[in-house]
Amino acid sequence: MTVPVTFVSSHAKAGGAERYLVSLIEALGPGWVRAVVCLEDGPLVERLRTLGVEPSILPTGGGPRALVHAARRLRAVLNEQRPAVVHANGIKAALVSSLAATRSGLPIVWVKHDFTLDGPIVWGVAARAREVVAVSHAVAETFPQRLRRKVTVVNNGIKPLATDRGEGRRRLLEALGGSETARVVILVGRLEPGKGQADLVAIAPELAARAPGTRVALVGGENARVPSYAAELRRDAGEAVSFLGHRDDAVELISGADVLVIPSVVGERGMGREGFPYVGLEGLAVGTPVVGYAHGGLPELVGECGRLVPPGDRAALADAIVSLLEDEDERARVARCGVERLHAHFTLDRMVETMKERYTVAAKPAR
Repeated sequence: MTVPVTFVSSHAKAGGAERYLVSLIEALGPGWVRAVVCLEDGPLVERLRTLGVEPSILPTGGGPRALVHAARRLRAVLNEQRPAVVHANGIKAALVSSLAATRSGLPIVWVKHDFTLDGPIVWGVAARAREVVAVSHAVAETFPQRLRRKVTVVNNGIKPLATDRGEGRRRLLEALGGSETARVVILVGRLEPGKGQADLVAIAPELAARAPGTRVALVGGENARVPSYAAELRRDAGEAVSFLGHRDDAVELISGADVLVIPSVVGERGMGREGFPYVGLEGLAVGTPVVGYAHGGLPELVGECGRLVPPGDRAALADAIVSLLEDEDERARVARCGVERLHAHFTLDRMVETMKERYTVAAKPAR
C-alpha cells in the first residue's frame, strides 16, 4: 500500500535538509510522491527536476504576514493535489503547512532536522502535527515530555558510497598542491561561524608543529549572509590552511583525507549543534576517521567509531587529531568501525522504510 505524500520544503539550498529530501523522494518512487512544494527557489529545485519532479515554488518570507499568505497559497495547492499526508521538511514548512491544513485536518508529518527555534514555537507546531520525526535522539530531546509520544527518531541514512580512496587522495593533494607525504585534515561545510572553521584554523599551527607536514583543507563556499567571517578566516589562516571552495567531489576529497573534523560551534541562540550531519555519515562510509565536538547528534552518529571531545575545547580537539595522525593502526581500526556502523544502522533503505511506516500511520484516521 502506498500513501500519496506532498512534500513541503522550508528551503531550496544545497544543505543537509535538502539533501535528505532529494534522497528520500528518489528512493520512495512515484507512488508515494504526489508533489513537492518549495518555499523558496534555489539549487534544490533544479535537483528535483533532474528526478522528473517539477516543484511548485511559493516564495515565503519569515514574518507572520508572509507565513499566513504562504499558507493560503499552499492550501489552494493542497486542495488541488489532494495528498493523504503532508511531509513538512523544516520548521518554516511545518508552520506554513499547519496553518494551511487548519480546516482540512490534513495530517502533517514534520521532520525536524536541527535545533532551530527550540522552545514554545516549536512545541506549538509539534502539537498540531500528526507525527513528528526527529533525525536524532538529541533533536527529539528538545521536546517536552507531553509531546514525546508523537516523536519518532529516524536517523538520516545514505546509499553505499563507491569511492576510490587512492583517487580521492590524488585529487585532494592536487587541490592542495601538496606532497604525497602530506597528512591532510579536512572540514567540509559552508564558511559560516556555526561550522567551526575558526576553531580548526586556530589550532592549525599546532597541528603542523606536532605532526609535521599536516595540511588543513577547508571545503565549502562562502555564506553571503556573513561575508566578514570568510575574510577573517583567510586573514587568520597560515600556510598550512587551504580554502578549496565549493566542490562537487567533496565526498571523494573526504575519502582522501586522514581525518575529517566536525567542530560545530553553538552560537548565542543555541544554533550550531548538528542534528545528524550527512558529512559525518560520509566520513563513516568512506573510512575516514571523524573528530569533533561531542554535542547535538554527532555522538549518536559516531558512537565508538571516532574521537569526540568537549565542545569548544580546542586543545582537546588538537590532541585528538594529532593522536590519529600519528597512529596509522588506530586510524585503520576507527575507519573499519565506522564503515561497519554505517552499514548496520544508517542505510538509506532503513531510513526510507521507516518513513513509509510514519506516513502510513499518519494517514490513518485520528482517534
